[in-house]
Amino acid sequence: MVSDRDIALMNAINVVFLEAVHLLCRFHIDKNVKAKCKMIVHPKEAWDQVMESWGAIVDCRNVQSYEHLAEAFNFFVHHDLYLLNM
Repeated sequence: MVSDRDIALMNAINVVFLEAVHLLCRFHIDKNVKAKCKMIVHPKEAWDQVMESWGAIVDCRNVQSYEHLAEAFNFFVHHDLYLLNM
């Protein structure tokens, strides 16, 4: 089951569909990431790179790609983004 993290719906899924796996909707996850990142990423160039990197992580097809992209994203966030905001 896929939802937008509505608490009532999540509770209903747990009661009605005991064996179901509950996933969050990618649209709503992306919306949340954008809202949270907008508050901390200021230069336009950094914003574009953060969102491009996030999209690549979400779209990756295997664990190795995910690990590589997540490591690059973490480096960017903790190193390059810091330098852009100085």
